[in-house]
This record gives sequence, structure tokens and C-alpha cells, in this order.
Amino acid sequence: MNSLTTDRANSSNSCSIGSSKRKRGSISFADQTEEDVVATTNTPAQNDIVLLNNLGVDCFEHGILTDATKCFQNAMEIFSSRPGGSITTNLTSMSSQVSCISLDSSSQSSPDKVLVTTSAHDQDVIMEDAESAASDSEASGTEKHQLSTAPIQGSPSPPRSEYDEGMTCYNRPLRIDNSKSDDYHSTAPTLLFNVGQLHSLEGDDTTAERYFLQALDILQQRFESNHRDEGMELDASARLDNDVSIDAIPILHNLARIYYRAQNYKLAMDMYFRALDIAQQDEQASSSLANTLNCIGVLFFHMGGNTEKNATKALDMFNASLVVRKKLIEQAEDPNHNSYKLLKQELATTMNNKGRIHYMLGDHNAALVTYIDALKLRREILPSLQLDLAASAYNLGQTYHQLGNLTEAMELYQEFHSIITRIFVGKNHRDLAIILKCMAQVHHDQSQYDEAARLYYKSLETTKAALGDFHPEVASLLNKIGNMHYENSDFSSAIRVYEEGLVVERAVLQHDHPNIVVTLTNIAQSQKHKGNYYAALERYVEAHALQKAILGDKDPKVAVTLSNVAQVSCRLGRFTRAFDAYQEVLRIRRDAFGDDHVEVAATLNSIGLVLFKQGFHGLAIESFRESLRVRKLCLGSQHRDVAVVLYNIATTHLEQGDEELATEYYAETLRVERTSLGNDHRDLAVTLQHIGQIHRERGELDVALGYFKEALRIEKLNLGDSSTVVARLLNKMGNIYLAKADVTNMMQSFTEATRIYELCGETENANGDLEISGYNFYCLSITNPECAAAA
Repeated sequence: MNSLTTDRANSSNSCSIGSSKRKRGSISFADQTEEDVVATTNTPAQNDIVLLNNLGVDCFEHGILTDATKCFQNAMEIFSSRPGGSITTNLTSMSSQVSCISLDSSSQSSPDKVLVTTSAHDQDVIMEDAESAASDSEASGTEKHQLSTAPIQGSPSPPRSEYDEGMTCYNRPLRIDNSKSDDYHSTAPTLLFNVGQLHSLEGDDTTAERYFLQALDILQQRFESNHRDEGMELDASARLDNDVSIDAIPILHNLARIYYRAQNYKLAMDMYFRALDIAQQDEQASSSLANTLNCIGVLFFHMGGNTEKNATKALDMFNASLVVRKKLIEQAEDPNHNSYKLLKQELATTMNNKGRIHYMLGDHNAALVTYIDALKLRREILPSLQLDLAASAYNLGQTYHQLGNLTEAMELYQEFHSIITRIFVGKNHRDLAIILKCMAQVHHDQSQYDEAARLYYKSLETTKAALGDFHPEVASLLNKIGNMHYENSDFSSAIRVYEEGLVVERAVLQHDHPNIVVTLTNIAQSQKHKGNYYAALERYVEAHALQKAILGDKDPKVAVTLSNVAQVSCRLGRFTRAFDAYQEVLRIRRDAFGDDHVEVAATLNSIGLVLFKQGFHGLAIESFRESLRVRKLCLGSQHRDVAVVLYNIATTHLEQGDEELATEYYAETLRVERTSLGNDHRDLAVTLQHIGQIHRERGELDVALGYFKEALRIEKLNLGDSSTVVARLLNKMGNIYLAKADVTNMMQSFTEATRIYELCGETENANGDLEISGYNFYCLSITNPECAAAA
């Protein structure tokens, strides 16, 4: 399940490309020394370039983007007007090549290499009857408590705009070092980078990419120029100069973020690993190293963090980043300075990212510890109305939810709800819809259906307002609401909601998407529970056809749906169709699992039932016996499913008139049921009644009465004294007492049975139920009507 991502605007190492001095945070004009302000040449235009660029930085940091744009553009125009200073001539012709900088090919990191170091001196951091379970299971098709829904199965969601994961560590324009204002290879990359930042902020990543790529190209030229001046021979394995390579890190990060947002993870990974290689070369780049390690970890998460391989790589990166971040905090001189708070904020961000990996892998205890630490840090340094604080509260609440601690989960969900409703006042925001869904799920899990329904429908209204009526998250939410109605046995409402969800899914998903199969199956299940077998069969057949198109005709999942087709066909009396379907199910399961598997045994049992209903008792017993053999082999001789087959064999022998064999198998059924279920399970009551009936028909009335009495005790224990099931048992016992001439117990049994039927409102329906030696007892009420009410 994806967790909320965090850190809206993480650290921005706002520094100068071309400057060897690295300072955290922005440098305002008031912070500049006299030497910085004084121009290093006597050309006014050169001073203007510096002033305009740095003024643009100030405008950007104060949110005055229009003025910032003008400043950067003017600076570029002035620079371009100087002899040899053109920096725009190649913009339209720049290709999207990403190998602008020559790194050492022998040591360059790659996505398959996750061995990283914290610095040059640090060590390496390195898913009842098995058949009924398959057919009656609820196929919800969605994981619980996901904050965001992936548009394609198995893929994570695109990055969110409101939340970041520490990927915006170089998202501000840079200043130009006054001492290098006349250096084309130092000034031009800065101007290009800053203009690229503005385009990136406006969402024009295509144009931003062009500017960033040319900035890299000019740095490469600077590198080559330096080597020529020094008379050095250039080759593909040559590293960038230290000063040039560090200047490339912000550009590489921004290019990587563009590709990351476009979900082009291969290109993004290439950029980040180039930055990592550079950061590992320079001891002063510890902040850059921590940021890059964190970004690579996030990328591995989005490339499939729920797979063990990528998850391991992501954890390696996050752990290495945490080592560096903690060291930077230890080295910080002033705990009260903003830079110290920023370091702790970055630490919390990486902790949150690490927690997401643990959560996605199902290691909720590890996620819990990490999320608690992240939330604690954020509560220390962030204001109460801050989205990243809300994100940590949500993630921790989500983890508590998965661990079953619903009280803690609800408290944190409510905290998240409180924050975002104040931040997004009056807005139908997507995250408001998500948290309403999560709160509804807590009530749903506690079977508090009324409150769950209120919150679910409120979430649905908000989701539609935020994303439109036709969106994958609308379909996912409708599925959850349908599940709630299904669990509450409100099958009519479940069908209505599932049908609505089906319309949405068919509008926003591909025609053969697995979620459509899930919804068709859920509709069929609900129709089956309502007794609408024709409607159920129609949806099952539709689901089966779609599933075959997706998975082929040999997948075990196809067998489950085909088994449902067979089951409903059997209930409709279409035994030939049911038999053929079960035979196909048997073929699929034997091919997939072999002959000796519980799913094969379940199918053999179902085939036996169809043969029994068709009157082919001998064939039915053969099928039941093979099922019995496999179940004993797989489950042992004392399992409940073994008792089910023993019962079916006994009933088939009884139907054939072989009471001796029937009694033997019923007795064995009863023994296994007592062993596997205890003495108070309702399955025992059914078996006891069959044994009692055999003894009654033999005239062994006292023995029969004993079995019926025990069955009555079990049914009263499970259903209470006023169930119609209890009434039917009392009726049978009354007839035994009648046969024994025990009038007192006979009248007590018949009277109590009559009372229960009338209490349950089944006076008319019971005419065929309550019988005395074959005569309808309720006929007496017609001849002798009830007395008039007392005067």
C-alpha cells in the first residue's frame, strides 16, 4: 500500500555554480561582504549580470516569480551580447542526451551497484470446505488503507505535488560568485540553471530539461578547457575536476527529478548515480551525498519498492543517507540555527521514506518504530499546520491500523484530518477524501456499519468533486463501499454500488483489467446470496471469459471462477453444464498442482455432489472416495474437510438404501467432527439428526431420541431457544414421543414448536413443517379457531 510521501520543499543547497565555497541556505545581499559586491572588472555590464541574477534569486525566494524571470532573462541577454558570450544558440538543437559529463567508467555507480560510502574515510554501508472457501470468498481486489491508487496494476502512483520525499533538495536558483562574473564557463551554467528552475516550477519540464542539459554541456566544456590549459590528455575515463563536478550535482538532481516526475526511472537513476559518484569523490559534499542517497532510495521505491530486490536497495540507500545526516547534525555548531532545524527535517524525511519501505514489505513493526521517530522529529521542528507533519501522522496511523490498533490509528487519522481541513479550507481535496475513507475503514473493521457508511459516502462525494466521476480512485472506493454492504448482508445495496463501480472501471481502465474481473465476481457473489442465480451466472460467465483472455485457460484463478459457474449451474439444476465445468476445473488444478492437492480434492467432492444429484450414486461414491484419499493425505484424518467427505459418502449410501454402511460412515463423520470442531459445533447437529433418523426408521426410538436430544442442545446453544431450526427438531422429537405413547413429552414438544413458529411469524409457512404422524397439526386451528379475546 503506498504511504503518504513527505517534505514539501526539502533542503536547497543554494550556492553558486563555480564557487568553491559551499553554504547552506540562501545568501541575501545583506549577507554579502564588501568584496562580493565590488565588481572584479571595470565593465558595468558584468556587474549587471551578477546583480540581475542575484536579484532574481531574491525575487524567487520571496515568491515574486514574474520579477525573477525578468531578472534572469535580462542577465542572459546582457551576457549573450558580450563577445563569445552567447548561451542560447544551441537551445533548440540540444538533444536529450544524458551523457554530457565524462565520469570515470571504471568506478561509475549503476542501479545494480548499491555499495555506497558515507565519505572517503568511512566504511562501506552497504497469501469449511476448500471448494466453498474458494467460491464464497469475497474478492475485493484492493489492499486496505492505501493512500493513493495506482492507475496501472502493480505500479506505484506518480509523484504527488503536495508532498515530496526529499527530491527537491536543489529546487532554488543559484547565485553567481562575483569573482567569476567574467568567466563564461562559470556564469553561463548558473544562468541556464536558474531559467531551467523557473520553467520546472511552471511545469514546463521539456524546456527546463533543455536548459539543464546545456548547463551540463558548458560544464563539460569548462572541464575540457581546464585540461587543455594544463596540457593533459583527455580520454573517456577522465574524471571531472573537483570544482566542475560539484557544480554538476544540482543540475543532475534537477534533470533526475524531471525524469522522475515523468516516471522515466531509468534516466532518473542514471542522473542520480552520476551525482552519487561525484558526491563520493568530495569530502565537502556530505550534504549532497546524503541528499543523493535519499533520492536514489526513493527511486528504487517507485521502481517497485514492494519487491525484495528493490526494497533492499532502497533500504541500503536510506540507511546510508541516515548515517551521513546524523553525522552532519552532530557536527552542527548552533542547534538554534535554522540550518540545524533543516538538518533534522531532512533526517525526518529520510526516516519517513525508510518507514514506507518497511510498510510496503509488510514489516509493520519496523515501520512503526521508524514512523514514531519521524513524527517525533517533525513535531519538534515543524508548525502544527504543516503537511509533512500531517503526513507522518497519517503514515503512523496507517501502520497502527495494519497492526490492529484501531484506537491509535483513529487518533492519528483525526489529527491528519484536522490539519488538512484547515490547510485546504473549503476545498474538495483528494487527501481529505482519502482520510475520510481510512476513518470509515476503522468503523468498517469494527462492524460499525452506519458510521462507516456515512464516512464512506462522504469520501465518495469528495473524491468525485476532486477527481471527477470517472477515476480509478472512485472505482476503488465504490468497491470498498460495496464490500461493506456485502459484509452487512445488504446485498441489494452491494449490487447497486458494485454496478456503479463497474461502469467507472470500464470507463477508466483497459477492457481486460483484472479489477473488472473482481467487480464482476463481487456482483455475482451478491446476486448468489440473494438467490438470483440466473443473474449470478451471467456475471460469473462474463468474469470467466475476461479472466481467460487475461490469464489463459490454465491459470488456477480461472479455475476458481469456473468453479463458481459450476456451483450456480448446479443450483439452477443445470447438472450437465455444472459437471462439464467442474471437469475443466479438475483438469486445470491437476495440471497446476498435481493429483494430490487440497484444491483437487475439493473439486472431486463437488463432482461427486453433481453426480449424486443426477442419481449416479456409484460414480458419486467413487469421486467422494478419491477426494477422501487426497484430503487425508494432505490434511490428516482428523480434519473438518475429511468429515465433509465422510458425510457425503454416508448420505449417498443412505440414498442407495444401504443403512449399515451409511451408519458406519455417519459414525466416523461424528467422531472426526468431535475431534476437529469440539462437541458444540452445528455440523455435529446435522450428523446427529441423520444418525437419529436411521435409528427411528429402524424402530430404535430411545436411541434415536438420544441423538435428537444432543442435536437440540447444540442448536439451542448456537441459535437460541426460538429458532425455527429448534422448532423442527422439537417436531421430530414430538413424533418419537407420540410413537412411544409418551403424551406429556409429546405435547410439550409440539406446544413449544408451535410457540416458536408463531413467534417467528411462520404460522402459515409452518403448515408443512409441524406434523403429527403425517397429519398437519395446523389443520386443528382451522377446525378449532383461537378463542375470542377476554371481555
